[in-house]
Amino acid sequence: MNRLFTYYVCIFFTLLTAVVQSQTQIEIINADEISFNKKISEDRQVLTGNVKTKHNNRFLICDSAYYYTKDNKIEAFSNIHIWQGDTLSLKGDYLIYHGDHQLAEIQKNVHFKHNEMNLVSEQLKYNFEHEKGFFDEKALITENQKSLSSNKGIYYATTEKFDFYTDVIVESTEEILSADTLHYWLNSEYAEFKSNGTLENSDIHVKANKGWVNQKDGKAFLSEKIQITDLENDYVLHADSCYLFNEMTHSISYGNTLLTLPLNEDTLYLTADTLIHQQKSESNLLKAYPNVSFKSSDLLGHCDSLSFITNDEDIFLNKTPVIWLDEFQVTADTISIVLNEDRIKMALLNKNSFITSKIDSSAFNQISGENMKAYFNKNELSNIKVEGNGESIYYVEDEKDNKPIGVNKIICSNMNIIVNNRTIGSINFYEKPDATLHPIDQITPEEFLLKGFKWRNKHEIMNKIESKIQRYNTF
Repeated sequence: MNRLFTYYVCIFFTLLTAVVQSQTQIEIINADEISFNKKISEDRQVLTGNVKTKHNNRFLICDSAYYYTKDNKIEAFSNIHIWQGDTLSLKGDYLIYHGDHQLAEIQKNVHFKHNEMNLVSEQLKYNFEHEKGFFDEKALITENQKSLSSNKGIYYATTEKFDFYTDVIVESTEEILSADTLHYWLNSEYAEFKSNGTLENSDIHVKANKGWVNQKDGKAFLSEKIQITDLENDYVLHADSCYLFNEMTHSISYGNTLLTLPLNEDTLYLTADTLIHQQKSESNLLKAYPNVSFKSSDLLGHCDSLSFITNDEDIFLNKTPVIWLDEFQVTADTISIVLNEDRIKMALLNKNSFITSKIDSSAFNQISGENMKAYFNKNELSNIKVEGNGESIYYVEDEKDNKPIGVNKIICSNMNIIVNNRTIGSINFYEKPDATLHPIDQITPEEFLLKGFKWRNKHEIMNKIESKIQRYNTF
């Protein structure tokens, strides 16, 4: 409603202003026959055959016309052509030209040309004084290698700009842009859109409520309800704001971001304050920072920054990374997740590696080491190898009631933890392990915390991602 109100208000004030413009009489240059019938109208002259008129340096030709002298108006029929200089031309089958308003209302098979722009419609109003054209029936516009269409619009000849309303489509050889409301500058190929904008090329499909697109420079800025789909890899990105550049192959997104990455039989969801995507010839580079969180069906994680190279299938987690694998919390200085055919193959924990699982509010199984490798089978954790400076705190449970009966503290350089049914099945120790079993009634759990232990809030990270997923599922 607001868009149509603006459109009709613009028409009203253009006509109102035109009333006070200087008025000159339409000049009849030629007609094969001129007649009038007082019984029908004392003011109306009938012009027939090779009609040609002139008004303010613009010319009109047609097959026949009525000329109303008092109203300074022409009603023209068939093969109508109005032109002004060599830059502006109007053609159609029926016309009313108001000389005092310098307004042409043309209908049926309308062809409007201005410089390199051509417009085809069934109806157009053009005000020569203000150099504006109005249409409220579907129009098709072409210029060079692009085409535009809309059901309603205004054309500003001085700036070669269109204001389009309802069902707007801008199509070029590279991309298709559509929206409910769109402002388009022909020379700069710059568009501003409002409400239900879409942009599609061979690589991406974009949806946004507002934004601008510079087709000449290959840039765009998007805001409100953004959804960008990578057509080759099926990645889907949501954000509050996004800047696209380098022929739309690079993007910077921020504000409520959520990236959906399909994995084999799974999906990885990722959110961060800022997401950067770079599309290259053979791979894509994704960077996320700060406050990064991600999840799949078997994986949950958080870190300060993340990078992902699709061709190498490696995800790098930097600065205080933590991941949760089933019941295990895993930390290290840096973590690398290695994929194979969109499945998690292994996770490499580099320096100050730590694995923890919770027994109760104060007791934790713990394994620390210099470096670790976590292996997966069909995206499920299968075993973890500890390499260097290994230490272990492991609660021994009663086989009948599964209650802790003691704590094993083991120092061993290298270990291998076997995981069965998402819990620790067994631990193999290599190179002369030093093990001590402490009865449960003789220990205080707080005394059995290895150096570097820190328990993180898993549910806070999970809730953050789930809220983003729920938010964008309503789009």
